[in-house]
Amino acid sequence: MALVARSEACDWFETEITLPEKRFKYYFKLDDGREEVYYCADGFLEKPEETNAFFYPYINHYDLVELPEWAQGEIIYQVWIDRFFDGDPENNPSGVRSFDALPDRNTYYGGDFAGVIEKLGYLEEMGVKILYLSPLFYSGSYHKYDVIDYKRVESIYGGEEGLAALVRAAHAKGMKIVLDAVFNHCSDQHAFFQDVLRHQRQSLYADWFTIRRFPIEDRAQDYDSFAGLIPSMPRFNTDHPQVIEYLVGIAEDWTRRLGIDGWRLDVADEVSHALWKVFRQRLRNVKKDILIIGEIWNQAGRWLLGDEMDTVTNYAFMKWLRSFARGEIGAKRFWERMGANAMLYKTPIHTYLVNLVGSHDTTRNRRYVGSEKTHELMLMTMLCFSGIPLIYYGDEIAMDGGEDPDNRRAMQWGGNDSLRLRIAALGKLRSQSDALKMGKMVPIDVSERVLAFSRVYQNKRIFAVANFDPLPTNPIPVRRKTTLIFGHARTEGKTVSVPGRSFALLEENT
Repeated sequence: MALVARSEACDWFETEITLPEKRFKYYFKLDDGREEVYYCADGFLEKPEETNAFFYPYINHYDLVELPEWAQGEIIYQVWIDRFFDGDPENNPSGVRSFDALPDRNTYYGGDFAGVIEKLGYLEEMGVKILYLSPLFYSGSYHKYDVIDYKRVESIYGGEEGLAALVRAAHAKGMKIVLDAVFNHCSDQHAFFQDVLRHQRQSLYADWFTIRRFPIEDRAQDYDSFAGLIPSMPRFNTDHPQVIEYLVGIAEDWTRRLGIDGWRLDVADEVSHALWKVFRQRLRNVKKDILIIGEIWNQAGRWLLGDEMDTVTNYAFMKWLRSFARGEIGAKRFWERMGANAMLYKTPIHTYLVNLVGSHDTTRNRRYVGSEKTHELMLMTMLCFSGIPLIYYGDEIAMDGGEDPDNRRAMQWGGNDSLRLRIAALGKLRSQSDALKMGKMVPIDVSERVLAFSRVYQNKRIFAVANFDPLPTNPIPVRRKTTLIFGHARTEGKTVSVPGRSFALLEENT
């Protein structure tokens, strides 16, 4: 068995076996060259018996993790529709502001589906294959996370016709569309919740929400809401069979009618497992290879057993990469944390974990790390890392922004073109590389301020080196001579050296 990860607490080893049988027994033999011991279902033993073995009683097809092949390792671009590009001023709401104006919690900028269509070429240049759109159903807020009507696409974005046109245009370029499923809560203006307020306990929808007491008088106390803090966003009772049928039916209908390719599930860990199990089964019946991404910030193993979600937002990657970038931890600690995080999930999921350096829920990464160059090195590390890299709109030009709502500024078109071109070149390279999309990742020990690793796929090996130190790296030994395919490095024989504050991607010569 090969060592695949190491943390402060333990090491993980892995191998692959192929058996004709669908049931088998097994145990582990540990041999350090001096003594042998066996790890069995009954613990550590000097001599194993069949009765001590671990037992896989039967492998059913339903137990297998089936992931959409088209999404593996591809680049996601998160589009905040209102803040991206105004392609059709005719559908703008009143009072839209200039894209140069800073946002507040009620600002509209006029971005729409037509604007996204107009910028598809821009995204194509970066190797983007998946567009994740911000919520787009009818709502009274700029952010649309408080849905009033799930059956109505926002007219200020171009309505259902505009969304259908975007899906067609994206598909024509080989891109996929992922919508945001806000199923944990809705707006207090939603017809069902309004019925509850009118009829109280007698409402047909009284059990559809998480209501603590009737009559509802103190809206901050009498029912649960998003984060338990926002009464204008009441929380659904997602255990209720009729709620499950309603919400899953909404996703089914839009997927079928428009050819939607995937869903990002908002606040996924607060919604019932019962709903997500039905969601997966029914959506897979509509589209066999649909992509299901859960927004989960912590350990997500319960949702990634193969019967709910395909992957989750890997905020652990963001957390530890940001800590490393700010000098709070070194490379050794970073790799220990990444190894421990990866081992929480089945191996096939590793190349599907959605990595990010920032999102609409975090301070902009450029602001957080305090340096454009550091931000650039982080983006480049992410674009070569195992998983699905997610670029939050504007991160490719190092847009600035503090906490919400400042992290949701309008896109600054034409800004920082030199950085954008470097990110686009690396993104395009990734989109054409099976090794970067699907390869096994092997960390390389260089120094505490350098993140270096190889990506290995079949007979291909690619090396990535992100030097966060102002000084150049010492010569890094490699197995064979290498060729620089991106960035800055000096190769000499079977060694590589990368300048200070620089990134390099190299390919092993075969």
